Amino acid sequence: MANYIPSPRDWVREQVELYESSGGTKGTALRDTGLPVIIVTHIGNKTGAIRKTPLMRVKDGNNYVLIGSVGGAPNDPVLGAQSARQSRCGNSR
Repeated sequence: MANYIPSPRDWVREQVELYESSGGTKGTALRDTGLPVIIVTHIGNKTGAIRKTPLMRVKDGNNYVLIGSVGGAPNDPVLGAQSARQSRCGNSR
C-alpha cells in the first residue's frame, strides 16, 4: 500500500489537515472564498504516493462537478489528466 505524502504547498497541506482533524467540520471552504470543497484522495503521478487535494465542488442538479485550477496559470492542473488515467480515485466525503 502506498504511503500518504502531504502536499508541498502550505495552504493545501494545512486545509487537508484542518479538514481531517476536525472530522470534516472545518476546512470545508476554498481558502478565503467561502466556496465549498471536498478533499480528493488520489495517487501521485510521479511518486505513486497517496495525495489529498481540496477541489471546489459545484452542484449541477443531482450531480456534483469538481473544479481544480492552477490559479490562473496558463497550464492545466496535473490532477485533471491524472484522474482520467487512474481507475482508483476517491474522495473524503
